[in-house]
Amino acid sequence: MDRLFEELEVECGASVQCITERVSALLMLDIEVEVLTEEEWNAVPQFVLVEGDRARIPVRGSDPRWYRLHVVIHELAHLLCGHSRCEALPMAFERLRKPAQACVLAGVGAGGGSAASDVCQEQADQEAEAEALAHRLGAYVLVPQLASADAVWS
Repeated sequence: MDRLFEELEVECGASVQCITERVSALLMLDIEVEVLTEEEWNAVPQFVLVEGDRARIPVRGSDPRWYRLHVVIHELAHLLCGHSRCEALPMAFERLRKPAQACVLAGVGAGGGSAASDVCQEQADQEAEAEALAHRLGAYVLVPQLASADAVWS
């Protein structure tokens, strides 16, 4: 993780837009953060973060600003970790839960044998890796002032 931060060349107080641009340049990947309406949100495919040379980070416009910031940083962390999917996508504020709980709720690993359990563990490991990196990235972000917070997502 330390190597990633050195390569990012991000300083404390950077904007989320600056970090997104740096991740995009570092990974040579077109990254698009999209603020979606409820109708658009309902059509977001589950788990998909990267398709080809493009990453799409969907955020729901009705979610709190701080949560949208969290989602973007979390997905940027997945990209930096080399993940093409996120088991929490689409991330909605009212559905906060840990990946391991999601596996249990979906029935993965319940009688599915060790292969299903291994997949669930791998997904949980990827989520944990991304979340750890997201916490570090979040420490670098200059949180927008309330008056200009909507400008970050438009």
